[in-house]
This record gives sequence, structure tokens and C-alpha cells, in this order.
Amino acid sequence: MEGFMKNALGTVTIKDISKKLGVSSVSVHRALKGKEGISDKLRAKILETSKEMGYVENYAAASIKRKTERIAVVLPKGKWEKKMYFDYIWLGIKKSAKELKGLNVETIPFVCDDEDQQLAQLKEIAEAGSGEYGGVITISFTRAPEVLMQLQRLLAQNIRVLVIDDHIEIPEGLICIHPREVQVGKVAAELATLITPEKGRILVSSGRADSKIHEGRLNSFCNYIKEHKPELVLEFVKGYTRKMNPKGELYQNTCEALDKYDDVCLMYALTSHDNVAFVEAVERRKGNNKVNIIGTDLNEETLEFLKQKKMVAVIDQNPYKKGYIAFNAMVDCLIKNLPVPDVMYCKIDIVLENNAELYNVQ
Repeated sequence: MEGFMKNALGTVTIKDISKKLGVSSVSVHRALKGKEGISDKLRAKILETSKEMGYVENYAAASIKRKTERIAVVLPKGKWEKKMYFDYIWLGIKKSAKELKGLNVETIPFVCDDEDQQLAQLKEIAEAGSGEYGGVITISFTRAPEVLMQLQRLLAQNIRVLVIDDHIEIPEGLICIHPREVQVGKVAAELATLITPEKGRILVSSGRADSKIHEGRLNSFCNYIKEHKPELVLEFVKGYTRKMNPKGELYQNTCEALDKYDDVCLMYALTSHDNVAFVEAVERRKGNNKVNIIGTDLNEETLEFLKQKKMVAVIDQNPYKKGYIAFNAMVDCLIKNLPVPDVMYCKIDIVLENNAELYNVQ
């Protein structure tokens, strides 16, 4: 801008904008922060001038003057030797928090293994109130009314709430990272139609019976197969569990199905908790008939399965990215006062043996 020089640090300050326009620094601050007390005409002029001058707010400096913003993270965490889905969400959150540590924001972890623990923790946070917490990052196991009620309670206290892996329209005001369950199921099904013969049987794990996300993924997979390759027979295998028992009910039921049917040409592990049981069941199977397995979520385990040709592909939902953008979005809301979409999305990847090394699973 003609006649304007940046300060010694090469940055534009509120004082610079104030001097340029001949208005008070208070007026400039109100315009930039979206506060009342100035006319719409002056606000527009200040915003236009700040943009022309290249003003960028120094959030780190502003953070020094205010109290620490605390964000509660209420999520499951793996208890297994190798990392699983939620472990990568935590890693994404930690990465974002590390990058934004200069903004005076603190992460408070609450680890919940099930919906009962989650409910108790959300109640604890709500009782502490907005004086203790500015935001909450969590998930929705089954959209239980009691949990939704606590989310509404938090929002009523002006505590921002972000739900990963769900799209909940009620209560209003939630920020969601969409699970894209329909697309995940369709991508797996489209791949399945490309690598299966004209006739045969597909074994599909059923997932958690009370999960709307698993239900949506399963239905979209089945509907795509029925529409595009109706000659294939779909066989459902029950036995979902979060306990990760590779020789549990799902394994036993899969072994029985493989013994019963000699035309199984593909298996689709609907969730990351089903991967090992499917691989173990195929390894136990007698005979040389190869059965391709499509797994869910890339992790240390499924990466090895791809390398060893025990899986033909893995549908990855990018949990690390979900954690990363969740924390970034919360900071945008609480610290930067930036608008955040009500619904955000992460991409879905098909990971094969020959592109698996492009992904970091450590």
C-alpha cells in the first residue's frame, strides 16, 4: 500500500492500521474481533484496509494475555501391542497440539473404553463447566440418547463440542467429522466386484449390531454388490468385539463358514477389529484355494498382512488425519475465532501392497 512501511519485525500491527485510517486502536480491535461498538461502515473499512496491508493476527502473543484454554478429549485408546484405529486419532491430536503449543492451549485426556465410561466423563466435564473447559472432542458409539443429552448440556454452557466419526444433526451446534460410512462400504464393494469371479460367495463381518456407522457401511456394501454383481452370494459372519480376541466368536464363525462353503472367493472385514480373525481363519483353512481379504484401516498389523499377501487391499479411513483436523478445528473456534464448518470430511484410501509404504503407520 502506497506510503505504508511495515515495522522492524516486518509485521503489520493494530496500531499501524489505526494510524493509517486515523481511528482508535480500540475501534480496529473491535472490527477485527467481530465485536460490537462500531458502525458497519467503519468495520468494513477496517477489514478491507487490514487485508490490503497484509495484517495477520499474532495468536501466540494474544494467548499470553488470556488464561489457558483447556480441551477435553474423550476417546477410546488401544490396549493392544500394536496400534489400532483410535491410537492414530490420538496421535493426530497430539501432533496438532504440539504444533499449536504456543497458543496457550492444553489437552486434557479422558480415556473411555465404552459408552458408560464416556457418559460418566462427559457428565464430569459438564459439571465442571465452561470455567474449566472450552471444548470437548469425542465420538458417538451408538448415538445413545443419554450421551446426546450430555453433548447438548455442554453446548448450552458455550463449550464447543466436536464429534469424530458421526454426523449428528441434533443437538444443534455440534461440529462433526463425517464417518463417510456409505462411501467406505461402496469403495470396498466396487473393489470387490473388480477382483472376484462372476460367481462365488463373499463372507462379510457384520460389525457392531447397535452401531449406525457399521450398519450404514454394511448396507452400502451389500447394496452395491447386489446392483453390480448380483450373481455373488453374500454371507454374513457375526461376532464383533472390541476385545480383539483373534480366536473368539468371529474367528469360530468364520472357520465354520469356510468349512461349510467351498465357493468363498472374497472376505470383507467390515471393521478394523475383524481383520485378524479373518486372516487367522483363512490360514487355518485346508486346501489351496486362495481367498482374497479386503481389510479395514491401515495400521502396523494390516501393513504386515499386505506385505505377506494375506490381504489384497485395505480401505483406510485416515484416523490420524481425523485427529489432526479435529484439534485444529477446535483451536480455530476457541483461540482464533475463525468459522468452522458444521461437517468436515477426510478422504478414503485404497491401500495395496505396492503403495502401502507411502503411508506412515508408526
